[in-house]
Amino acid sequence: MRGRWNIPGIFCGVLCGLAGCASVPQAITQTRPVEVPVAVPCRVAKLERPAWALDLVDPTADVYTKGRAALVELEQRKAFEEKQAAAIAACQ
Repeated sequence: MRGRWNIPGIFCGVLCGLAGCASVPQAITQTRPVEVPVAVPCRVAKLERPAWALDLVDPTADVYTKGRAALVELEQRKAFEEKQAAAIAACQ
């Protein structure tokens, strides 16, 4: 049977090939969170400078009173600097 074509086999092959091309590919949809940096304006209230303890001491006061006021002012300044650092960190 040389030279004879297998018509049903060829027909079946063509149909299978066309059926594969006719199918619609399914779209794969996935939701992924994407982190994008966004510029945010700084909304921190202005820090008011406190009344420092040494500014409130009478210039004619004794050295011990001025010394105590200086120690109090050191603690005031540390607290003020911490508030400033927190405000700066909130804006970054």
